[in-house]
Amino acid sequence: MLLLDVQLDFLDRPGLSPPAARLADRIRTLLEGCRARGVPVLHVRTVIRADGSDRMPHWKNAGIWACVEGTPGALPPAGLLETEGEPIFRKQFFSAFGAPGLEARLRELNPGPLLIAGLYLHACVRATALDAYERGYDVRIVDDAVGSTEPVHAEITRCYLAERAARFVETRELLARLDGAREADTALPGDVFPVACIGGKWRAASTHRRMLCRQPSDLRVRIGEVPFAGLTEVTAAAELASQTRHEWGQRSPEERAGRLRSFATRLAERESELTLLLVREIGKPRGEAQAEVRRAVAHVEGAIRRISTVDAAIDGPSSDTRVRHCPVGTVGLVTPWNNPLAIPVGKIAPALAFGNAIVWKPASRAPRAALAILAALWDGGLPPDLVSLVFGEADTARCMIAHPGIDALSVTGSTQTGRCAAALCAQHGKPLQAELGGNNAAIVLADCDVAAEARGLALAAFGFAGQRCTATRRIIVERSLVPRFTEALVAAVQRLVVGDPEDPDTQVGPLVSPEHREGVAAALERAVADGARILCGGGPPPGLAHGCYFLPTLVAGLRPDASLAQEETFGPIAVILQASDLDDAIRIANGVPQGLVASLCTQDAAARERFAERIEAGILKLAPGALAVHPDAPFGGWKASGIGPPEHGDWDREFYTRPQAVYGGGARPAARA
Repeated sequence: MLLLDVQLDFLDRPGLSPPAARLADRIRTLLEGCRARGVPVLHVRTVIRADGSDRMPHWKNAGIWACVEGTPGALPPAGLLETEGEPIFRKQFFSAFGAPGLEARLRELNPGPLLIAGLYLHACVRATALDAYERGYDVRIVDDAVGSTEPVHAEITRCYLAERAARFVETRELLARLDGAREADTALPGDVFPVACIGGKWRAASTHRRMLCRQPSDLRVRIGEVPFAGLTEVTAAAELASQTRHEWGQRSPEERAGRLRSFATRLAERESELTLLLVREIGKPRGEAQAEVRRAVAHVEGAIRRISTVDAAIDGPSSDTRVRHCPVGTVGLVTPWNNPLAIPVGKIAPALAFGNAIVWKPASRAPRAALAILAALWDGGLPPDLVSLVFGEADTARCMIAHPGIDALSVTGSTQTGRCAAALCAQHGKPLQAELGGNNAAIVLADCDVAAEARGLALAAFGFAGQRCTATRRIIVERSLVPRFTEALVAAVQRLVVGDPEDPDTQVGPLVSPEHREGVAAALERAVADGARILCGGGPPPGLAHGCYFLPTLVAGLRPDASLAQEETFGPIAVILQASDLDDAIRIANGVPQGLVASLCTQDAAARERFAERIEAGILKLAPGALAVHPDAPFGGWKASGIGPPEHGDWDREFYTRPQAVYGGGARPAARA
């Protein structure tokens, strides 16, 4: 394995994706796994002389000093240093093959596949991979162990290399292959889900890669193995959609509304069944799961209200001009595991209402919820050819974006996912709607109702174990109120009921997987190393070791620019920050890349007005408690939290249709179905 440029100066550069601490953890896992399996590790580092005379020309022109010999920045972080017998090669430019002695050492080792990990994918990793390919090596880039400060460039690089010079693999898959197995414990008995459903017909998995899913509340219970579709399945789904979408788009608004109304009825009739699926597949507490089912039904009803004829007259001096709102065609949908019912239905319903066909990649961690949505569509009378399902991962989504038969993409996921999708959609000239991560802040002023706001923020931060993009993660308190509010908030958090999500009284259930729980624990560990004080929580609750549980955790003592305050943990951790006044609090709240939800806890009307004018977020909340999403309100983030038009309500038409101006022929007014 070639480990490239894993040095503090490169890891500390702003904009690194994934964040430095997370990337270092992933590289450490890879490094330890390779060492344990006898894979030779070669460290390649950029090192310049103290006088800077051998800096790259563009570094000299930009005044960049990095990785200077003898400085800490030229070294890896603790835990990623070389061990005895692992050589270090020094390079000046991009490719590792510019390092003296590297090629000779590789010839001595005569490796099979040549593994590459480290920094940066868009630069040194790319250059090294191309040079290795030219020299005849079987190149494998470890996808979860490379990072970049230019995520758009990195995504284009990933596609470029994958089509030519390298194969991208995940650490888990790589180590399993080194052990001679496809994946850990897949030999155990259990269900294997179909890889796709196309035209109402299931396609069985064959040699497809698979992911084993277990019940988050009890890891001893298998949900099953979910296979990952590839280009073959995506192509079949897209070709079928292109054959059927025109006929559906030409059906009357009344007929489309009738089919969707039946779909909503089927969902409502199965509320108990769907609620239980959400409880068991993703560990969502029963009360929240039931609310999600009802929100899904509300999204369908909202889409029905907006079905109209394609013609709309334009007011003005000429009465002979109109606008047609034509279907986009075939829409690709990529949906997440944390709301595996409401979010897909919130996309499927308007896409169908406006006359489109769909290729849908649901969350692999909630396979039965996805199949239940398909069943409700069919039972409601929707043609099976209209919605095809392909299970998969990031590579499946990339196939969808690149396929010429898919005309637009709507995705809900992390900020990194959205940026990668944006790069590919731009490359292929396709519209994108992306609802992305949130690092949401609540500002608490001294005049608030302390008891009510503490109770509300406890739920807003820790309901569903913080696994919501709308969860409150930063609580910014006016300095004079900090002691009293902190005491009240800690008490409110400790009163939350943590336990079995099937219990109606449970407010905080498990995290979705062991890997996610480990990521949350690692983020907290790094925060403590940065000086954080844990006020409550901080680890798994007693008596629940069989599941992926983690106690609601409040943290104080961090600066607003600390990594835990800047990054979305997507778990049950919230940070208390201090502000001198409202303006200072708004500055802190706006001081992150994301801008999804912002809350204000005050009784001052003037403060609310100033907050609304200056806060950078797409959704504002001025009442205690968790956010209840209205099906007719726009749902969309600002800054890094959203790309393209928001979802829901009248805004759905902006994405799922294309306007077409028609001059002449007589204008016809729009008619509601």
